[in-house]
Amino acid sequence: MGTISLWVQNLKQALRNLRSHGWQAGISATGLAVGIVCLTFSLNWLWTETNYDYFRPDYKDLYLVQHDDTASLSYSNTYTWPYVVLPVAMQLDSLLEGKAEVGFAGMTVNAQIYPDGREEAYFYASGLLSFPGMVRALGLTVLSGDPEKALATPGHVVLTESLARKIFGKTDVVGQTFEASAWRLPDWLTVGAVVADNEGDSYWGYEMLLPPNVQEWEWGWDGSQLYSACIRTDDPSAVEKAFSRIYLPSDKSHWKFRLIPLRTAHKTGYGESFLHAYFYPLAFTLISVLLLWSAVVNLLAVYTSVFLGRVREYALRRSLGASAWQNAVWMLTEIMPVALSGILLGCVALEWLAHEGQVPGNLSHVYVCFAQVVCTVFVLVVAGTGYPVHKVRRAYRLTLGGEVSAGRSHAWLLVVQCFASAFLLFISLGMQRQLSGMMNQDLGFEREDILRLHTGRKYWPGEEESFDFKSMFYDLPQEFRKEAAAGITDAIALPADIFNRFSRRRINLLTEEEWNGKKDDRLTPENEIDYMEVPYAAFDFFHLHVARGERLEEQPEQDGVEPVMFNEAACRKFRAGDFRKVNLYVGSDDTGHNIMMYTKWTNHIAGKLEVKGVMDVRLSDFHEEERPLMWVGIPDRHECRFVEHDAVYVKHAPGRREDAEAAIRRVLRRFDVPEDKIHLMPLERYMADSYKEETYYAGLLSALTVFSVLVTFSGVFSMLLYSLRLRRRSMAIRRVMGAGFRDAFRSQLRSYLLYVVVGGVLAYFPAALLMHKWMEYFHYGETPGVGLMAVIVCGMCVVVSLIVYGQVRRCMNDKPVEVLRPES
Repeated sequence: MGTISLWVQNLKQALRNLRSHGWQAGISATGLAVGIVCLTFSLNWLWTETNYDYFRPDYKDLYLVQHDDTASLSYSNTYTWPYVVLPVAMQLDSLLEGKAEVGFAGMTVNAQIYPDGREEAYFYASGLLSFPGMVRALGLTVLSGDPEKALATPGHVVLTESLARKIFGKTDVVGQTFEASAWRLPDWLTVGAVVADNEGDSYWGYEMLLPPNVQEWEWGWDGSQLYSACIRTDDPSAVEKAFSRIYLPSDKSHWKFRLIPLRTAHKTGYGESFLHAYFYPLAFTLISVLLLWSAVVNLLAVYTSVFLGRVREYALRRSLGASAWQNAVWMLTEIMPVALSGILLGCVALEWLAHEGQVPGNLSHVYVCFAQVVCTVFVLVVAGTGYPVHKVRRAYRLTLGGEVSAGRSHAWLLVVQCFASAFLLFISLGMQRQLSGMMNQDLGFEREDILRLHTGRKYWPGEEESFDFKSMFYDLPQEFRKEAAAGITDAIALPADIFNRFSRRRINLLTEEEWNGKKDDRLTPENEIDYMEVPYAAFDFFHLHVARGERLEEQPEQDGVEPVMFNEAACRKFRAGDFRKVNLYVGSDDTGHNIMMYTKWTNHIAGKLEVKGVMDVRLSDFHEEERPLMWVGIPDRHECRFVEHDAVYVKHAPGRREDAEAAIRRVLRRFDVPEDKIHLMPLERYMADSYKEETYYAGLLSALTVFSVLVTFSGVFSMLLYSLRLRRRSMAIRRVMGAGFRDAFRSQLRSYLLYVVVGGVLAYFPAALLMHKWMEYFHYGETPGVGLMAVIVCGMCVVVSLIVYGQVRRCMNDKPVEVLRPES
């Protein structure tokens, strides 16, 4: 009872003492909460990303066959695919019989489903072409029927439970038929089995399984003959040994096969390294660990300083019979309310985020991660309490011997805090600098005060089908120009998206000798170039920059000659420094046909090119290097193959965006366009969407950095506050001896600035390495160097200098007689 009573008294005293350093305790608790929540989300994010198919039974035993081509004729280096051709799939099935469950899946098809034969009530459903072995390989739960038999019977289908309810209103539907419409599918399908829903994210997303349309065996890469090979095995090494017995023709002998876990195939299936594929979750896990460690160190720093200022209370407790262990419990009792408050705040934040739907992945696993992080924090705090206990005991012994601690014994805490602050500031500012540099650099065209109306056929997220703007596409610009009162100054309809790399086509250019010799075997990557169609009106509308020569103008066609423009990358590739003397001819496009065959879909290129000039335009896709690009002018109302990227661009006066948007919506309502089919956004935002992920992470990191800096400087302030108070006697003696404020300030400041510099230097190397890895995502870089870290360290030195200045000024203003008075 006496021990419990003493513990209760210690707890009451701890709660009362919170008032004397409440703001420090509050920042410490907030820092712990932020660190706990961030680490919980980072660990759950990393687990979810590396366990993509975690909802499947025994997902750890599921693998995908990966194919490496080490001697490709189309690429200069090795490329990797998570597919195999049909001959390889068939051989694997026989080689692994009895050793592993093997399943093969082809392409996914989107089918139009007509429930009860009503065409007006159709909806889309995704179907996966699957061999019967996929049922066993994936471990699907069968609700009714025989799915393996169904997948071996043409015209039959395996439905998921939810799709069966959507079509028939029930799940007991084996043997029933329904009407469907899709490529290579019969008009009527018979339900052969019903399986459980494919819940959650997965490498294969499907609502029904369909029998594959197996054609003759081919060793080429025809899309209809590519299959994903799914293998269930607990001995992957034995399976990989069987790969050596696969028969390959002599021209395919360079193909290599290996297994990759199905749960990571969505990221690493195309040959990306684990670090590159999971860079963001790994980086944020590292940063979250640093945040949490910084918060724990801050808590220890605050309470080390607090207890070093209460050595006399410690001595009094010892004189009353308290042992060293009892004093340790007293100190731990005072620390735990703050630690528990941080854990409670983290729990509240987690519940709020879960309630708002901001918790990704499996919610139950999030709570498992949270429990693990909380236990880790609890252990760290309990173990870390040994540090302030040790320092107070040392100060107590020095006091008994008549000595005074110099107050520098816990300088390593200051180094750790400065390291964490400098590291996060460097990363955060470096990311913001990179993104700002990309978004704000001059790309060679005007993009401000322009709205983009999406009119393509590509489905918008959350929609089953987009609106067909085809009948009004070329009439909309004129209608928009009539709304001059709303600030609209101009409009243009673009059949191809000149800002999107997917609107480009790849063609081959030949020299005059190659053209005359008709050597089609010279169509190699060395003479490839991207081909883009640009309406003549777009040159004025977007103010496209021309670096040299003259821009394309609409003019009568010349037989056998096509005027084009290059970019600088194309000039370098084809050695076209003097572009007016270049003689190049169009070979074929990326489909293997002469581009002249596409007179309906593309501009008529008759053979010889006349390079009119060089455009100083850089597309905004900084994820890949600037490719050689050829621009071809097209007339108004020219048809284009890339209808999914059609858009109408509307230019408005500065500051009139809201008025212009309202006017656009009024015009579209007159054309009976539904409100939910109007997808309008500024051109700058549309281009920035290519970097939505990076922008989100940079903003999140900046927010975390703000918390980290607050927590860090809370600990720095506490350490400097009590460390300098321990030097009051030495400063009082210096003052009696005639030293002035400047002398005392310099001597105290010098050592603390050294700790800040050491922390910054130690932080630079891992932070620079992390930034270097992140910069590999872009070909254009604003890599932060030593200068940025020097600015950060200088800023931290200024803050530390202000803290030291304030405390030295306060100590020097104290009366020396009172400071030097004996404590006994």
